[in-house]
Amino acid sequence: MNMLNSQLEGFAVGATKAMLTVVSIPAVVHSQSEMPANIPFDFYIGSQRFPSGTYSFKSSGMYVKVSSREGHSAIALAGMIPNPESRTLIGGKLMFTRYDDYFFLSEVRRAGYPTGLGLTRSRLETEIAKSSGDRQLSASGTTR
Repeated sequence: MNMLNSQLEGFAVGATKAMLTVVSIPAVVHSQSEMPANIPFDFYIGSQRFPSGTYSFKSSGMYVKVSSREGHSAIALAGMIPNPESRTLIGGKLMFTRYDDYFFLSEVRRAGYPTGLGLTRSRLETEIAKSSGDRQLSASGTTR
């Protein structure tokens, strides 16, 4: 019986940690300043397509949250990358990778931060990149 209690206790602790991790992600993303931007083309975050329009970008830790007034939203996993423009950038900068007519959000840079966030490449982006050959271009825009 003591061994069973120990196993149940271990399971409960693990489940609680997992639940706290999942629940805390939106709260962490919400805690950072907002970067509004008008995106003049349709774009993708992961495999989710977003129409052109005005969006709010929030970044925190290893996440980027994107949302619009029309209800389009996503939270994307990202990793820290160097931000070579940290001292000269005003506002922020969004970097998109283009394959033919597909634009994927690839980086979020904020003024004054030595690191930016590079979004994890999705399966869809990898497939499109393979079929596009070497026609990869970068497009960027500065946020207000």
